[in-house]
Amino acid sequence: MVKQQRYTIGVDIGTTSTKAVLYQEDLQVIDSTYVGYAISQTEIGMAEQDPKVIFQAVLSVIRTLMEKDKGISHLVDFISFSSAMHSVIVVDEQDELLTNCIIWADNRPADLVAQLKETMDWKALYKKTGTPVHSMSPFSKVLWLKEYHPAILKKAKKIIGIKEYILFQLTGEYKIDYSIASATGLFNIHELSWDKDILKLVGIEKSLLSEPVDVTFRWNKIQERYAEEMAIDSTTDLVIGASDGCLSNLGVGAMDPGETAITIGTSGAIRMVTNHIVLDVEGRTFCYYLSKGRWVIGGAVNNGGNVMSWLTSILYPEGSKMMDNSVETRLEQLNRFAETIKPGAEGLFFLPYLNGERAPLWESEATGSFIGLASRHTTGHMVRAAMEGVLFNLYDVWQIIQEVGGPSKTINVTGGFLNSPLWKQMIADIFGRTMHQPTSFESSCLGAVLIGKGTEETIETVASHEEKERIEDTVESKISIQYNEQTATDYQKIIPVYQKLAKEMTKVRGMLNETY
Repeated sequence: MVKQQRYTIGVDIGTTSTKAVLYQEDLQVIDSTYVGYAISQTEIGMAEQDPKVIFQAVLSVIRTLMEKDKGISHLVDFISFSSAMHSVIVVDEQDELLTNCIIWADNRPADLVAQLKETMDWKALYKKTGTPVHSMSPFSKVLWLKEYHPAILKKAKKIIGIKEYILFQLTGEYKIDYSIASATGLFNIHELSWDKDILKLVGIEKSLLSEPVDVTFRWNKIQERYAEEMAIDSTTDLVIGASDGCLSNLGVGAMDPGETAITIGTSGAIRMVTNHIVLDVEGRTFCYYLSKGRWVIGGAVNNGGNVMSWLTSILYPEGSKMMDNSVETRLEQLNRFAETIKPGAEGLFFLPYLNGERAPLWESEATGSFIGLASRHTTGHMVRAAMEGVLFNLYDVWQIIQEVGGPSKTINVTGGFLNSPLWKQMIADIFGRTMHQPTSFESSCLGAVLIGKGTEETIETVASHEEKERIEDTVESKISIQYNEQTATDYQKIIPVYQKLAKEMTKVRGMLNETY
């Protein structure tokens, strides 16, 4: 009798969209889909989303896969979840929303964080949690709610994140995986539990938070009405999974010490897996839980592809135009202009801190700037400088994580920036390394499925020789991006200038903050 094919689904609940990928048992992609949604930014520093919209997006992507691939709903072994970190949602005793989803990009706690860093030993908090003290974290957001919206906290039954909200809807239980919990700033990563001293500092009880569980935790029952809405069998297992950044490393095969992953989408991040907790004495890097015996260290930046979105809207507010009888997008036009400019943009530098900055500054109130602008500079110079600025900033983070976690042996690159041939080549030249672009599809979704396929010893199993070879067969297919030796040499002279300028501009921003 021929064995019947089985399937799995990886779901990634991201900042701008929820994606879902349907896999065969051998991890080959059968189908994929996504649903996008908006960020509300109606006041300075605000970044919120509607949790109900995101929940409907999750239902929609799974239903779409099941409707497109009819007849397999009873053959899906499990659905495993990845999600963005650092979100905060408050619900009341009836499990109704008291707030929207306050996401990582919300900068309203910035002043409170600055005050805290001036008045207490913030590095002691970092040493316990592995989460830099910054307005991105739920730790900071709870402080902000306590200061400016105490009535909300008084009504609170639970303070949760977006994945907890969605899985509560599907299962009726509030649980949080160790990976997401380790990015809250409230969780002791050495003990894998909520830190009682930090909870006392922010003024909340442990009962307000979800029960922490390992990333392999699973439910074997979905609430009937939502199972029907997703067109999935209600007995399909749900695997809690982990955070998107950690799972992305797993999904591109960067699982061993020294294997580095760089992602540039709207924002960006550099991450490296280690087999033990690794912290930076200056508190400049994060350390998040991936699975038993594996941690992900690195730094996330606020400013990646969003810099190019801003620049195109400023330089080309009229949109696309005809070129040689074809329509170019604004971004294509700007890339073409930048291609004509030499490395270093003839002395024009751009600090990309348009939305404050996480790594390497951890300065919520940081602002961007062009430095060295002269009448000889054109649109192409400005675009090239902006592209270089984003990568110079990530280069700084890369140097820091090597100081902390050891040398970077290989670098895998993923994200929307790879759609730009110029930007893709630029990263290899600036880092002076051959980059590897995995062809595996939606790395966080794949990482979630790999977690779901594991046992309590997930990563130990994944890291075993035989299993690692099988997984690498899936993610091994990579495009090599070779660096230009002369251009890399030129950049090694330019990068120190950028670094000195970035340091000096910290003083300038201080003066501006005192004035405005």
